[in-house]
Amino acid sequence: MTQGAPPPVDLADALAIVRYGSDVLDEVLDARLADALDHAPAAALVSRLDQLRRALQAGSPRAARRGTGLLGRLLGRDVQAEAEALQLRDQIGVLLARADTDADGLRARSAVQQALIDEVVRAVAAIEARTAEARAWLDAHPDAGAVPGVVASPHERLLQRLAQLDTVRASWTTGAAQLALLRDQSLDLLARYQRIRDVLLPAWRQHALGAAAQAGGLRAAEAANAHAAIEAEVAAMAGTLDPRHATQAPE
Repeated sequence: MTQGAPPPVDLADALAIVRYGSDVLDEVLDARLADALDHAPAAALVSRLDQLRRALQAGSPRAARRGTGLLGRLLGRDVQAEAEALQLRDQIGVLLARADTDADGLRARSAVQQALIDEVVRAVAAIEARTAEARAWLDAHPDAGAVPGVVASPHERLLQRLAQLDTVRASWTTGAAQLALLRDQSLDLLARYQRIRDVLLPAWRQHALGAAAQAGGLRAAEAANAHAAIEAEVAAMAGTLDPRHATQAPE
């Protein structure tokens, strides 16, 4: 910035100084970021697929016993899990339809998240431009607005305002990074869901029906393998959402 350039703000106007850069701030952006960072849509899809996983345990005592532990078996929790699985088995079609709805909602939310990330990037760039302009001018005019006031000089007030804008910029940058991570996790969940929906579940259904019709050991083993793959995918999805609450992977 040249020596003859006008100041970025009227240094004689204290109110203008404390509001410098307000025109590039979005008062509701923080709230929109917080809303977009909500894990609920992803958690709903994982929960629905966990119900599907349990439904596929019907008719498999070993699968029902898995995860209940010795105490759980003594308390009959494996029997309860098997009964719940049988009940859910009758609702597989409904569970899939609801999972599809959850997945559609997560896809739509991912698109909204990407649009918000792009918006935040533009907002951060606008703040950086304003603060850079003001700092360049102050560097070129170190004595401007340096007359002491009752509390602070105009020069000091403008520096304080620039520091405030830096804080907002840093907060939005962090929020955008967190949102990008959540969106990537959502895309990973959707990819795993599609594998369950399009590959693993049809394979399980084919082999399970074949095993029922032929009572063949090979078919039964293939159905068990398909079920184990679905369990592994659901466990991985839960781990992506929150490693502390991951569904236990099959042994």
